[in-house]
Amino acid sequence: MKTQYNSTKQRTFDLGFQSIVSALILLLIFSCDSFTDVDMPKSELTGSAVYQDAATAKAALADIYARLREGGVASGTLVGGTSMMANYSDDMDFYGTNTVFEQFGKHTILPSNSTLLTLWSVPYSEIYAINAVIEGIEASTAITGEDRNRLLGELIFLRAFNYFYLVNIFGDIPYVTSTDYQINAVIPKTPAVQVWQNIISDLRAAEELLPETYPTEERIRANKSTAQAMLARACLYTGNYQQAEAYASIVINNHVYVVEANPSTVFLAGNQSTIWSFHPGIAGHNTNDAVTYNFTSGPPSKPALSSSLYNSFEAGDLRKSQWIKTVVNGPNIWYRPYKYKETTSTQPSQEYTIILRLEEQYLIRAEARAISGDISGAMQDLNVTRNRAGLANTSAASTADLRTAILQERRLEFFTEQSHRWFDLKRTGNAANTLSMIKPGWQDTDILFPIPESELLLNDNLLPQNPGY
Repeated sequence: MKTQYNSTKQRTFDLGFQSIVSALILLLIFSCDSFTDVDMPKSELTGSAVYQDAATAKAALADIYARLREGGVASGTLVGGTSMMANYSDDMDFYGTNTVFEQFGKHTILPSNSTLLTLWSVPYSEIYAINAVIEGIEASTAITGEDRNRLLGELIFLRAFNYFYLVNIFGDIPYVTSTDYQINAVIPKTPAVQVWQNIISDLRAAEELLPETYPTEERIRANKSTAQAMLARACLYTGNYQQAEAYASIVINNHVYVVEANPSTVFLAGNQSTIWSFHPGIAGHNTNDAVTYNFTSGPPSKPALSSSLYNSFEAGDLRKSQWIKTVVNGPNIWYRPYKYKETTSTQPSQEYTIILRLEEQYLIRAEARAISGDISGAMQDLNVTRNRAGLANTSAASTADLRTAILQERRLEFFTEQSHRWFDLKRTGNAANTLSMIKPGWQDTDILFPIPESELLLNDNLLPQNPGY
């Protein structure tokens, strides 16, 4: 088994190296991509020459961003992490016959589930590629100064971003920081508490390395504010509310970012509340999210928004009318996400997948302030998104009521975005009360997914399996 695993890791390295070649080819073909300001290196692409200038390292970084966009844990594709987590929570219901979606929707996930393996293997593949590029840059004498700092900062940020999802989904996991497959083949799980510490350490290192500016006019690569926004989230999740408030305030007070005045413009390319988004890959293309959730008749073969979500909006909430589309068939009604609307190409691209936006920072700070006893400050922050949605100021005026109101506001603001709803239910201890009545297979151990069966067979140091599976 170990030989099989070592062979797999060696193939992963080979594929990682090949992806650099692929990235360079794509840079030539898709000259309209925003990453194409990278000049092609004139030297032959050999192992010893890969990091002899910044251009090739930038191409490798561009490939990692592309992996995230096309199939990563925050991808808007149908089998990406975002869609699966929305189906796992109470954001969506599934009406079709696809057994993969059924297992997620009904909380009957088997360790052999192919999409479960994807949720594990894709981020680890990305982390392996990230570690490989980090090692290459650190060993290079040709990549120096601002280029070196920015590249390392982005890579360390992306590693933390992937681990953020892995620890939330699986709990105790291996924390891999090298490309030595002999070590990785038998690496044990790291306790989740330590994984969180490593994530925060990586994000702080990225914050120090990254500049305030973006490398292009578009906000499609990490900068200092991107690291600070993720630090605010990570500190909130780990109960460090003082630091969560501090980091959120830094981003909020950076006047580069502004909450859009109307919900209809929030998911358009170039909106001012975006902190970080995925470029669609080719100019004229739009995010996968619209296609992923699009259906025009029912019963839909894809997951649809749950009636409980639709009915939880207050009267007059603009998000209900602008971010949800109703599909009617006789007496039956289904609802689908309509945050992203473009299902075909446009000139220019109209919609990018937004990963981090300013509205989250206000709600992070609102929650941190409520828990810390700053009731008026929490109310003010909560009202930012409520007022933009056309609603009156919140009536919640105690810590308990505010926490309930903020959790509900997060549900209405971030439904089907980057697993927010499931992670919120999990981290606040509300998963069992919320889901046990609507998910037929619910068990309290469902707060963690099973480790994929194939991974346990390859590395018995990953045992024991997570409880309940």
